[in-house]
Amino acid sequence: MAAPTPSRDDVVARILAAFRQYGYEGASLARLSAATGLGRSSLYHYFPNGKEDMAVAAIGFVGDWFAANVLPTLEGEDAPAERLDRMAAQLASFYQEGEAACLTDVFTIGEAGSVFQQRLGERVRMLMGRLSRIAQQAGVPAADADRRAEDVVIGIQGSLIVSRATGSTAPFLRVCRNIPRVLLEG
Repeated sequence: MAAPTPSRDDVVARILAAFRQYGYEGASLARLSAATGLGRSSLYHYFPNGKEDMAVAAIGFVGDWFAANVLPTLEGEDAPAERLDRMAAQLASFYQEGEAACLTDVFTIGEAGSVFQQRLGERVRMLMGRLSRIAQQAGVPAADADRRAEDVVIGIQGSLIVSRATGSTAPFLRVCRNIPRVLLEG
């Protein structure tokens, strides 16, 4: 009996894991094939333009996940600090407590940078805008709120890199815990 064909979402989730592990350039078709359990021809069936289509799908997968799990935590009538704590919990889950790489990191260097930087930059700016609005709702002046929102995103991204480099999730988890303080108390 033949193994069931995985859903496209399952294939994309596996591709995302491979990109997180190997980066864009290191995720060869052989590695992507191994990660998904699909042969190259099957990968091209799902993704006619090859690795670039796979990366676009991975970026879309992450965007959809953030839209469903992170951005809603920033809305509502709860206190800003409570919303930020919920967001931090979702980030910790998505980044496996700081063990998983962020596509913004791996897709903005090398050949991938010229292809994906604009798309990823738009997403980063959108998140900073949402964070700035929360700070402003808490009474932080707009210009300071923008800077603090940028500091939060810098902290998240930087701590993911430091956590991977040191083999310790502590830096990432500390940054997540401190998001409300950095954004609201400055």
